[in-house]
Amino acid sequence: MKIIRDALKEIMKYSLAFVIVIAIFIVTLIVSSLFPRDWIQTNSEESTAILAKEGNPNYVLNIKLDNYTDALMVNTAYSIDPSRPLESALLARKNYVPEREQAVYQDKNGGLASAFEANLDIMKELEMTVNHTINTSFEYARYWHGYLVLLRPALVFWNISEIKIFIGMCLTILAFWLFYLLNKKGVLKYGVLIIFALLVTDYFLMGLTLQGVMTFIISMITSVLIVLRFEKIKRIGLYFFITGMVTCFFDLLTHPIITLGLPLLIYLLLKQKIENITLKEALKIIVCNTILWGIGYAGAHLAKWLLVDVLYQREILSKSVQQFLFRSQGGSEEADWFAGLTANLSYAAQRTILYMVPVFLYTLVSLVRNYKEIQINWKAGLPYLIVAIMPCVWYAVMKNHSINHAYFTWRGFVVFYAGIGIFLVKLLERKTERKENNGKTSIN
Repeated sequence: MKIIRDALKEIMKYSLAFVIVIAIFIVTLIVSSLFPRDWIQTNSEESTAILAKEGNPNYVLNIKLDNYTDALMVNTAYSIDPSRPLESALLARKNYVPEREQAVYQDKNGGLASAFEANLDIMKELEMTVNHTINTSFEYARYWHGYLVLLRPALVFWNISEIKIFIGMCLTILAFWLFYLLNKKGVLKYGVLIIFALLVTDYFLMGLTLQGVMTFIISMITSVLIVLRFEKIKRIGLYFFITGMVTCFFDLLTHPIITLGLPLLIYLLLKQKIENITLKEALKIIVCNTILWGIGYAGAHLAKWLLVDVLYQREILSKSVQQFLFRSQGGSEEADWFAGLTANLSYAAQRTILYMVPVFLYTLVSLVRNYKEIQINWKAGLPYLIVAIMPCVWYAVMKNHSINHAYFTWRGFVVFYAGIGIFLVKLLERKTERKENNGKTSIN
């Protein structure tokens, strides 16, 4: 009976956390939708001109940036109707001009539709929206569009180029802060591997695009919080549960696996370094927190769909389930489960070589220099290998989406790179690096 009571208490705590976080999502969306469109008019017009000049796609240093989604995000932010903040935020229309008579089309299975008139592209749609000359609007209610709580206030003060500069500064500060904290915890060499993985997956250039940057920001903030509060954390599962929810809130299905993988790698490093956990304990951490992250991520999606269906009768739940089945299996000529992984590996081939060659050279030099002290330690490395393959599993499950959007989904490999790097270093640790703690062998 005690086990049942304890389990019910945990369920109640997580349920309460879920309700509170969903309430925060709704309140922040409403608040960010309240101020008038005039406040963001000038910067929206400037952002429209900037995006039109850059074009779509936009290439910087031979890196493909998704200006299509950036234009969509600015369009959605501008299309909010302050007189109906909740409805506007939850239905997430683009091309919407409240004072103009328009045909409004509901979200449907498949891709987001574009205006019918003159075969308008996304840039032309945005231009006509900020100029109040567009006649056709579309809802995109399947996602939370949580970026609106940041983008709309930002557009009051800055245009999109200035916003991107600010984002780039935040990314750099977070990376160096995390590196500093990991060094203080005595895991410097693993911090180097993580920063190198971020470097080869364009982390320090992600400020050049609004699309996809939030998964990196969320993962870095979660990782920093874990390091800062490691000794005080009583329920790490709650961190991953809420992180999954926040990922769902902000992300438009880019590379959400990053917000699970990177914080999990860092938490495992600290648990091994400071508490000398066993392999069984490490595997339990991976399984439990992955499940909790998944429940948070899926639960937040479900909450959004049910809200829209109950309040506005859009049948989003059924449409979203159909869309998941399409994104995971349908619409692709490739029949095998590895097609999504293959597409992303192909796109990231040069980056994979760029990361793996130095890491292999380091491990080879370490093996040669310390061969007498080296002891192969599979127990130390296995947890990181498991986390490293998480993006591969994601690409297999979301096959169609991973094939069609490999030009940005490949960045999920940051978890693979960091995990494989740590795995190799842990695998070939020296005997002197092994510790004993209360009679149980450490896997550090």
